[in-house]
Amino acid sequence: MLDILVMAVTFFTSLYLHAPEEYPSELLDFLSLKIKLINIIAFFMLGIAWNRLFAFFGLYEVRRLGNRFREWWDIFKAVSISVMFFAAISFLTSRRNVGNEVLLTFWASCLVLTIVARTAVREYLVYLRTHGRNLRKVVFVGSGPRALDVAQKVMSRSELGYQLLGFVDDYFDTVQGKALPTAKRLCGLDEFPRLIDEQVVDEVFICLPIKSYYEKIRKIAHICQELGIVCRVPSDWFELTTGKSSAFSLNGIPMLTMYSGSENQLEQLWIKRTMDIILSTLALILFAPLLTFIAFLIKVSSNGPVFFTQERVGFNRRLFKMIKFRTMVENAETLLADLEHMNQADGPAFKIENDPRITRIGKWLRKTSLDELPQLFNVLQGEMSLVGPRPLPLRDVMGIDERWQKRRFSMRPGLTCLWQVNGRHKVRFQEWMKLDLEYIDRWSLGLDLKIMLKTFPIMLKATGQ
Repeated sequence: MLDILVMAVTFFTSLYLHAPEEYPSELLDFLSLKIKLINIIAFFMLGIAWNRLFAFFGLYEVRRLGNRFREWWDIFKAVSISVMFFAAISFLTSRRNVGNEVLLTFWASCLVLTIVARTAVREYLVYLRTHGRNLRKVVFVGSGPRALDVAQKVMSRSELGYQLLGFVDDYFDTVQGKALPTAKRLCGLDEFPRLIDEQVVDEVFICLPIKSYYEKIRKIAHICQELGIVCRVPSDWFELTTGKSSAFSLNGIPMLTMYSGSENQLEQLWIKRTMDIILSTLALILFAPLLTFIAFLIKVSSNGPVFFTQERVGFNRRLFKMIKFRTMVENAETLLADLEHMNQADGPAFKIENDPRITRIGKWLRKTSLDELPQLFNVLQGEMSLVGPRPLPLRDVMGIDERWQKRRFSMRPGLTCLWQVNGRHKVRFQEWMKLDLEYIDRWSLGLDLKIMLKTFPIMLKATGQ
């Protein structure tokens, strides 16, 4: 209801600021104002869409354990899509007074006011909880190190508003339990049904080893379901060394997802892809004269095509044709076998200093990395990104024999990467792979921006091989 109220107030305020002629200036005029049916229907549809979109992004779920920044991001998405929906309704109903200024003011004010209102409500609830009100009584099933660790993390945040009743287990280590001042054993596992019937319990955290206690966990969860009590089970069943896990519902089926990267990676990847399209398009327009000049130099300096295409291994080992300016003689691929014995690179990669196949113009292009510019077309097609692990040829991929190195294919390949701004060709193959995985594990939009900013000075230094 609060969200609908904020929407209504900000919309009519925006309309009044940019279209004051729509509002009566006198009280009698206001009382005699006629409301058209089409306006009522349009506003009713907007209210429904607003409510459904907020529900779709989980903004009406209990967020006691939620992250406020995640909530703000969800609000941004819900408000933005809702305003676009409203703009479509205004266009279809020929509401000329709802112009771009009204929509922009409506979107900005509604976004800010919704975040402020929801944050105020959240802070008020936090205030109540930290002062002993609006508390939820919680029981932990299990008392091993995992259960105590979860309990400590939950109870250390008083703003969550949990009151610890105790632990349910057949054995309780009082020494370990001292970490929680209010920790105590309530009963054994078989006595859980009696406890839950006799005491007021709002939530149950089940922290038993899943393999040895599966049947007991199933029974306890079933009892909680019958009584309508919230039951939570930590999903860190597998000891993931680099990956993370999260739970969600797929058509009513609970799913545990294990992945690399950040929790909001899909959303951030969508933004990354949008940035790739915009920036690569701008770069192609900006560098069009340079691209034309390079193409001319290649054509007049050696026989063969301007562009060189090679099959590379991309995202999740999908094959694609990578485009480069040709920097070698026309039959360079057929000459590779005769040069294998001269390979100076460790690992499966192939590199030799002063490669005889490289043309005079090609040497300059490689030093400045200008031969990579046509890959902006690969970026536009979605086969590559501006930043990401460099795509390897099939020959090099066939030589990778360690599985952990193949995780580099879980990210879309890029024009530049962490390896290129940290030593480039001087980096050994193992370190190169580690830098690729470090990029994947630390990936963020901010890291991409930092790598792009570091790339330009390196290009100007012309340190390529």
